[in-house]
Amino acid sequence: MDATSTFMGQEAAKLNDLLRPLRLFDDGDELEKYCLGYLQKKVSSKPLRAYYARKLYEYLSYYPEYSEVFQALPNSGALFLRKLPFVFELVITIQYLHNHILDEKYDVKRNNHPKIVQNLISSNVLRELLFQYVELEVVPLLPNRGTAGILTQNLRRLLLWVDIGQYVDKEYNHYNRWKQELPPSASPPPFFDEIVHRAIDDIMNQVKADVPDKSAFIEAYFQRIYLSNVYFFRCMAETLMALGNYRGEQYEPLLIFSTQYGFMLQIINDYADFAYSENKKEQNILKTAGKKTTDILADLNNFNITLPLIYHLKNGYRRKIEAFLEQGLRDKKILVQYPKQIKQEIVQSGSIQESILKSIELSKYAKSFLDEKNPQSAFFANMCDMAIDNKFYQIFK
Repeated sequence: MDATSTFMGQEAAKLNDLLRPLRLFDDGDELEKYCLGYLQKKVSSKPLRAYYARKLYEYLSYYPEYSEVFQALPNSGALFLRKLPFVFELVITIQYLHNHILDEKYDVKRNNHPKIVQNLISSNVLRELLFQYVELEVVPLLPNRGTAGILTQNLRRLLLWVDIGQYVDKEYNHYNRWKQELPPSASPPPFFDEIVHRAIDDIMNQVKADVPDKSAFIEAYFQRIYLSNVYFFRCMAETLMALGNYRGEQYEPLLIFSTQYGFMLQIINDYADFAYSENKKEQNILKTAGKKTTDILADLNNFNITLPLIYHLKNGYRRKIEAFLEQGLRDKKILVQYPKQIKQEIVQSGSIQESILKSIELSKYAKSFLDEKNPQSAFFANMCDMAIDNKFYQIFK
């Protein structure tokens, strides 16, 4: 992954060339710093989506019907090992810039108007630079203009679905909706096709059975995380296979694997949000040193009902977590004053353990869709193993 960071940094530098003609003032590289600062920081530290895209290409290259498409292209290595991984890392950066505003994370708080403005402008500029970069750096390396259209279409759908996921998050995935209960949908959502159902129905139905009076809310939760995060991994697999016109026997298994891997990561992220520690050494391991408790407990701070809270709230006890959710904006100091107790409450209710078990199940399901004959399967299996053992487990014991 370190090599991927190096390549991504080199590709990010090429965006400077696109911005340089747009300077209005003789201010050195201030425009680049303003628009590209967060991107440069992000690609320098383990860019997961870029790494995943590279590994997908290496996995698919095992199959002759895929690799033969690119054998005649002189720069297929640059296309799949540098350019496309960078494109997907650029998309996730745009998403994060928006998300930091929407969730008031880190230094982008409601009262920090200059940072909100910078994130908004930067994300809009990056969105335009994304398609300029694709046209200048990626399209010339593709087999034909038809594949260029596929790539652009997939990227636009990815950006749209992430935004729709954010809409679902803010309008439906919060505590007030939890109390009201959502009515069952009159028609199935267009986002959940057969691939998604095969990937997540077993887990989703388990959660519905555990919390039977909140089935519509639970469906909305899984739809939201699919749109705002999980689909990202599936889109990468769809795109790489489409560019090679691959519809072989590994087509559906790889889409299911990518979908389950994405769900697994999101559930890990959901319970990691409660990994509070007063121990400085543990804070450094978790990379939470210097963060406020409202940054660590970001989902709770935003009244966002994730899988741990779905399990926690089903019992209906009156504890600090429930008191905070009921008080709403009137008493946010509860998070600042009682982070240790909040972590203890959600651990003692069994909610963290239930979430951990679901992520482990997804990890095992996902690995079952890998081709045992493919030598690259070991890398993907290893990436799934983070659900079985990760740095958060000790904090929750």
